[in-house]
Amino acid sequence: MNLPNILFKGSTSNLTYLVMTIGVSLVAPFLILVGTISLNLVIPNFLIDTTFLTIYFLITCTSYNLFLMFVINTGRVVDGEDVAHYFSILVPAYNEETVLENTLERILNLDYPLELFEVIVVNDGSTDRTERVVRNFQKKYSNLKLINIPPKNGRRGKGTALNAGFADFLLCWRGLEIRPRQRWIIGVFDADAVPESNMLKQVSFQFNDLSVGGVQTLVRIKNRRNSFLAKLQDIEFLAFARVVQYARTIFSGAVALGGNGQFVRATALDTVAIRDQQEYWKKDSLTEDLDIGIRLIAKKWKNRYIDSTAVNQEGTETWSAMLRQRERWAWGTLQALKGYVLNPKFWALKISLKKKVDISIYLFHILVPLLVILCWIWSGLSIIGLISTHNSFPLVFCVANGFSFFPFIGYGLWKERKEYPLWQLVPLLFIATVYTYHWIPCITSALLKLATRKPNWNKTPRFNKQEPFLLKRDEAIIIEPSEDHRLKVNTRTHESVYTG
Repeated sequence: MNLPNILFKGSTSNLTYLVMTIGVSLVAPFLILVGTISLNLVIPNFLIDTTFLTIYFLITCTSYNLFLMFVINTGRVVDGEDVAHYFSILVPAYNEETVLENTLERILNLDYPLELFEVIVVNDGSTDRTERVVRNFQKKYSNLKLINIPPKNGRRGKGTALNAGFADFLLCWRGLEIRPRQRWIIGVFDADAVPESNMLKQVSFQFNDLSVGGVQTLVRIKNRRNSFLAKLQDIEFLAFARVVQYARTIFSGAVALGGNGQFVRATALDTVAIRDQQEYWKKDSLTEDLDIGIRLIAKKWKNRYIDSTAVNQEGTETWSAMLRQRERWAWGTLQALKGYVLNPKFWALKISLKKKVDISIYLFHILVPLLVILCWIWSGLSIIGLISTHNSFPLVFCVANGFSFFPFIGYGLWKERKEYPLWQLVPLLFIATVYTYHWIPCITSALLKLATRKPNWNKTPRFNKQEPFLLKRDEAIIIEPSEDHRLKVNTRTHESVYTG
């Protein structure tokens, strides 16, 4: 395996982005460094007491992490299977010809009655053969629909594409047919999704509880055997996401929803609709999945996380692509932190204090890397004698704080010990720890961009090696948009054209 190729695989523009992201992320540490040294020059022998940082990490990291592990070991989510619901599965797709064929093959062959689920591909202004891939599958599967968003109206983010699929299509057609409406479930898969065959049955069982508004499944990385970077992303989902989400299901029901393997009850979507903007998934949110999950909780719905089934997605195989993706995630989380936790209206919501605190801690964790930078800078300046620091806690507390997430990684690897044998546990613990520091440049860069520019949706590149799926040109009926309808549906081909 050629290390330089792994590190710098990709185009020059990707390498430029990598350098620029790391460069931008150095602005915050530089300001901290200059500010600390300047303060010490103005006030000679100034003593910085770092006790408050230790207390913060002790409460929000070490104690919280231990609490989550305690919850997991004392409670459980009841799993089961059922076929009690009708599923409409949305698959937003923009230039996804290399992965969409495999995704549709897996979704359309899920172990669930064919008459109880449908798949709607939202072709978000693609310029490749994405549309043709869908057309070919429609010849075999009658429960596959297509919505075409013209290029001039497309590529405005995943939230916009999901709204086109649900608000402008399903509500006009399928929503009139399904009764009772509470048994109608809207699923969301990315175009690279490979769900396990039992997924819909497992999810249907969870929705038997009428208080459940959303369900999120475990996410795995499907190319984890082909790329070590992808393997680390798989461990990240197995460890941090699985532990935190599963424990929060048991403790508060305030689970964050993800963009892949997300399921929401249609009646729950009704309650979170932003009426004046005619949207469900927020268009200007870079993490529309996280945002809609919080809005469901605000409307007193419960969200659940299950690891009894999983959806596999493609992990990024280059550092530049991963930093771009994680920066978007960080940016979207900061949007949620600003829009909810830092908004007085959030604390006035008539939901339990437990849920408010749980959501707040979860979102505030995005700022931990900034405090880690602060610790590094102050420790470094103290070691070289430029400043003096004091901490009321013994060194052992600082060490415990720094490694408090080890149990998460250990638990995640142990749960998948058939794939990650025990002899790999110790080395992967330390490698995964070092890997987590990639969030520092992502979050600091996202924070600066949040303050200086508008959100910008960037599609994550695919690394699928299969050849593009080619089709013969079929005799399609061209649907012209009417003046009084935003959506026209061809009942013969199940094709729709969205006109914005």
